[in-house]
Amino acid sequence: WEIKKESKYKWKDFAVLVRANSHSEPFGRALSRRGIPYQFLGPGRLFKQPEVVDLISFLKVLYNFEDSVSLYRLLSIEYFEIPARDLAAIGNYARRLNLSFFESCERIEDVFVTAKAKETVKKLMEIIKRQLKLSRRETAGQLLYYFLQDTGLLQKLLSPASPEAEKRAANVSKFFDKLKTYEVDHEDATVPAVVDWLELSAELGESPLAADVDWVEVNAVNILTVHSAKGLEFPVVFLVNLVGQRFPTVERREQIPIPDALIKEVLPVGDYHLEEERRLFYVGMTRARDVLVFSAADYYGEGKREKRLSPFIFEALGDTSTSAELPVVEGQQLTFLDYAAPQMPAAQAPAPKLHIDYLSYSQIETFRICPLHYKLKYIYKIPTSPSSSQSFGNTFHITMKAFYEEVAKGTKVTLALMYRLLRQNWVSEGYLGKKHEEGSFEKAKRFLKHYLKNYFDPKVIPAAMEQPFMVKLNGLRIGGKIDRVDVHGDTLQIIDYKTGANPLTQRQADEDLQLSIYGLAATTIDGFPFARTPENVKLSLYYFDNPQIVTTTRTKEDLEKAQKAIEDYKKQIEQSDFRCSGSILCENCEYSFLCRTQD
Repeated sequence: WEIKKESKYKWKDFAVLVRANSHSEPFGRALSRRGIPYQFLGPGRLFKQPEVVDLISFLKVLYNFEDSVSLYRLLSIEYFEIPARDLAAIGNYARRLNLSFFESCERIEDVFVTAKAKETVKKLMEIIKRQLKLSRRETAGQLLYYFLQDTGLLQKLLSPASPEAEKRAANVSKFFDKLKTYEVDHEDATVPAVVDWLELSAELGESPLAADVDWVEVNAVNILTVHSAKGLEFPVVFLVNLVGQRFPTVERREQIPIPDALIKEVLPVGDYHLEEERRLFYVGMTRARDVLVFSAADYYGEGKREKRLSPFIFEALGDTSTSAELPVVEGQQLTFLDYAAPQMPAAQAPAPKLHIDYLSYSQIETFRICPLHYKLKYIYKIPTSPSSSQSFGNTFHITMKAFYEEVAKGTKVTLALMYRLLRQNWVSEGYLGKKHEEGSFEKAKRFLKHYLKNYFDPKVIPAAMEQPFMVKLNGLRIGGKIDRVDVHGDTLQIIDYKTGANPLTQRQADEDLQLSIYGLAATTIDGFPFARTPENVKLSLYYFDNPQIVTTTRTKEDLEKAQKAIEDYKKQIEQSDFRCSGSILCENCEYSFLCRTQD
């Protein structure tokens, strides 16, 4: 602390080097009590090892087969050899039809993937469904064993072909040991109970920071073993626990010594263990770039015998080491209050900076309502089950497009034509039941009947229907789809169909960002039917549930204001922590199972 106050060093410039992993805990607790952030750069947590995460993913799929992230992880296991392109195709299929990853795998015959991938996915789905039936009466560990056995992974783990594979097998074995221990200590060892325990264990943390974190960017004191420090340098290094039996450590003797006559190799001469410890001490010393501090204590733990300083200190410093010892001062013994569970300072690696180069009105509106929803839908792209409102809206828009295509062909316009097109394009997904779906179908027929009677003009043929567009604004692309574009001489009219929303007032329409984005498209995109001046653009909302039309326009100043608003939303999204807004709309959110707000 004193060194930091008197210098420009950051916390990440400090390193505490210990001889063994077990020696790190007292230093972590001491730093924590003083509010100093730290990170232990040791071996990764067992539950974070890739091979163990794969197994946990399987249990999570049994716990909730709509957990698309876990199922994706499961299918990504290298042993199954499903190409990344095929996994992407399954994900794209899920997003296109608003399906979960599990439902897409159930329809794997309809997905454009390789024949081998189809067979593999089918086999895994059969295994998962079989295990789901057993999940009520079998323990999670037993189901996991069945999974390894049925897939052939068990045989692969039992016959590791490399040291790395052997390490993975050992980690899986340790994981099963933990599951067995849990089963012994807990009466309920079913999948839900074990998954909850695993998630809690991962959240609380039971070992050091995972190795795949970019620890260099974490502004925290680094605690690591001297072995781990090889090849690294730090501005300030504390080489600690420099007492006998700690550094150097006590040599471990063979429990059953092998006679020298049976050893063919040439044995090192002298105290080989001490030489290795001395070399390790030198490694620790040379990790310091600017400042090196040796430290030791007279007593450790409950020890009653005073410790002797490490001989390496005297070898390194010579006679100056005696004067370097601190004078004996009366210190205050820790009270029982100091042993309270410490509040660990957050030593988090900074998340990669989010860069937004594309936005749509839907994305902006989603972020405005709930940042967490935006993150899950547009950054993580987690597929959700389709809703009835989505299916109804998609059906109506497709039907209107198909209707005007028939009009353009010269087909006779009748109500029967519209009803036939509605039936052909009807999307049945997302409805609560047959009665709900039938009621929605009748409502769509009512909408079409009212439109044909009150709004249809046989002289007006749309210049475009369901027209995608892209506007470039200072390195940001704004995209979307326009329901309908009409051209009346020099005037262009953009029409947006609304099948469920409450009508905007005229004032609200005059300030609506979605309509402003359409105005930007009409005035900035080159080529027919766009490239219009603002005064020659009309923006209309056609409401069907409460039949009415709301029309507005935009000035050049209005569009410039809209552009600034969009750029501001871009900055807000890039700087957001994506916390749930707790909006009333969150109650029926499709991602509510991932949101902790209700807790």
